[in-house]
Amino acid sequence: MNQAQKELEEAVAEWLESCGGHKRYLAATQRLFTVFARSWQGSRRYLADAFTDYREALLRDSGYKLLEVAEVFPTRRPQGE
Repeated sequence: MNQAQKELEEAVAEWLESCGGHKRYLAATQRLFTVFARSWQGSRRYLADAFTDYREALLRDSGYKLLEVAEVFPTRRPQGE
């Protein structure tokens, strides 16, 4: 196998793995929301806002900047999902 073909295969594998990362992130977010919603004591009207605040606090506490996360995990789903 020549170098160009090897680089292409590595790039394809990396790209496919990143798509899986997005799906895992979405699944983990859904699970976190489900658990959070079960324990939510406030009005259902404010659940989404409270979850957003909670998630942002988790990210800040973990050292992430919200902009960094938004770039890695866009809010729109990739086409075809």
